[in-house]
Amino acid sequence: MSKQQRITLALYPNTFGVGFVICEGPKEILDFGIKKVQPISHHKYLKKVKKLFEYCKPHIVLLQDYKSRKISNRQKRIIDAIIQLARAQNLQLKTYTRSQIKQTFLSFEAKTKYEIAMVVLNWYPELKDKAPHKRLPWMAEHYQMGLFDAFSLMLTHYYLE
Repeated sequence: MSKQQRITLALYPNTFGVGFVICEGPKEILDFGIKKVQPISHHKYLKKVKKLFEYCKPHIVLLQDYKSRKISNRQKRIIDAIIQLARAQNLQLKTYTRSQIKQTFLSFEAKTKYEIAMVVLNWYPELKDKAPHKRLPWMAEHYQMGLFDAFSLMLTHYYLE
């Protein structure tokens, strides 16, 4: 990737690993996916994120702001470590709360994570084979939901900027 490009990297850590989107804007998606972390460990998460930083050389890193939301202490530590890593590399960092993401997608009549994922899927048909199933209360979150969370984070960034 050329150094002239303004690369944005949206990261969304979850229980499976880290969902990511690399783009130059909402219409210029360069790469996306889930970096699986097994077994789950702080060190392995950071190793995957460092590889993403080396691969795409982002100018802006987008993360979930967890302060207004209840998430596990492990996820908080991982997000804090990613923030420290981004700052150590002098990368611009932006965080968005879950409520900012939900507020953004309310404009598109999407309230739940599943509804947001369906809006993202309508805009990015190339994600069709990764579409999550509708989750019932007793079901675990779909493996690919972290990818859709990363897309929703990226879209919120460009919507609010």
